[in-house]
Amino acid sequence: MKKAVFIRDLKPHQAVEDTFLVRRQARRKGRDGSPYLDVELQDATGVVTAKLWDCGQAPLDFDADDLVLVRATVEDYQGRLQLRLENIRRTLGADTDLRDYLPASTRNGDEMYAALRARVGLMQPGPLRQLVESVLDDPAIASAYKLAPAATVYHHAYLGGLLEHVLSLSELADRVADHYPSLDRDLVVAGIVLHDLGKIWELGYARGFRYSTRGQLLGHIAIGLETVWEKMHAIPDFPAGLKDRIAHIILSHHGKLEFGSPKEPMFPEALVVHYLDDLDSKLEVMRAQYATDQEREGDWTGRNRALGRELLKKGVGSRE
Repeated sequence: MKKAVFIRDLKPHQAVEDTFLVRRQARRKGRDGSPYLDVELQDATGVVTAKLWDCGQAPLDFDADDLVLVRATVEDYQGRLQLRLENIRRTLGADTDLRDYLPASTRNGDEMYAALRARVGLMQPGPLRQLVESVLDDPAIASAYKLAPAATVYHHAYLGGLLEHVLSLSELADRVADHYPSLDRDLVVAGIVLHDLGKIWELGYARGFRYSTRGQLLGHIAIGLETVWEKMHAIPDFPAGLKDRIAHIILSHHGKLEFGSPKEPMFPEALVVHYLDDLDSKLEVMRAQYATDQEREGDWTGRNRALGRELLKKGVGSRE
């Protein structure tokens, strides 16, 4: 069944029969004590809450990250749309296009990867360039790098988001290095390509965006560093000092101990990677919040959880 109805297009009183991805599901009790099923459904265009009233205690045949076939009516509940379910069941989803159910970059993954690979090709010949190329030329890494999100929720949380983020950072790196010629440009570029490498294993994205078991246990910093060390060891006579500087960039790129970095940046190139990473991430968070609240009334967006604040809408007060 090819998906035809998308969440962004839902209208009150609309009858819906289509497939969605389950983000979460829970049995709850209403005020009168009767059980109901509370489900959060998603597709590539958004998320919607769905309720199945008087659902009884029969076991469900679906769980989070399952594809379900839904028959429902759209309701307006306190100014927000939700689905009143008539039926919901798991479906195998033959010929499913993942891009129908998960948000994805508007840019082509192969083209972005080729652009990143071309930028790395401009690095000076030597062990640093050899290291980065050995990572990007690994087929298993390349296929995952093109698809992985950069996060489950906050920034670049869509298929191809990690690659889009890293490519943006590589372009920023050249502009900063032009302004600060004392920087080791190649070291900054290498750090940018490698700093979030572990995310391609930390995050699962076969259906919903979830942390893998290994990702929960170790985190992307540890996983990425392990992979980079393996690639370094495969390069004969890789300089020990360079090894430590690359490792430090990966370990320090979150900037602060309380933000998950085992070390804080201790040389200029590490500092640049951290601040560019932080800048690009936060600007994407803002862009996504503005897109979500573009129809919201008033001068301010809703509260953004990642930033811990509301955002002034574009243009408000700019000509006062």
